[in-house]
Amino acid sequence: MILNKDIRIKTDRLILQPVEDLYIDDINTCFTVEVTRYMPFNPDGDRNDILVFVEESKKLLLKNTDLVMVALDDDDNFMGCCGIHNITEESVELGLWLKKDAQGIGLGTEIIVSLIEFLESNFTFKYIVYPVDQENIASRRIPEKLGFIPFKKYQKNKSPSSFLNIIEYRKQYSV
Repeated sequence: MILNKDIRIKTDRLILQPVEDLYIDDINTCFTVEVTRYMPFNPDGDRNDILVFVEESKKLLLKNTDLVMVALDDDDNFMGCCGIHNITEESVELGLWLKKDAQGIGLGTEIIVSLIEFLESNFTFKYIVYPVDQENIASRRIPEKLGFIPFKKYQKNKSPSSFLNIIEYRKQYSV
């Protein structure tokens, strides 16, 4: 499948669509230290960082390797970002983050289920990767309830003086 900026994925409560400039300020406002606690990012509120992120996401879409999307509710309110990353014939990687007041109501699972359905309908691969910090219990529940298996553990730098303990979950497909 060739990825494009017109892709829309509808979930029960959300629309997922490729990230664009329109959402730079929403991302910058919601991508907080609290939201990124278990992510390898340390946001400082610099809008230019988000601008670079959006531009890079658009380039990767054109290269057909990544689909970075915003999640919007039925009223077009920004809820967070999600993505399908490193798309190859071997594997794909899923990721997501939700703004603080969108957490804990099942949107993460809803998004990941929809991304998996999109992938299964449009791509061929051997497995899906879903990395999660070991301490992020709420996020670990998503791959665990969807049949992903812990595959390996590794450390990823969060800052020069701290790191995350990542559990890489995998969902295997027979090819």
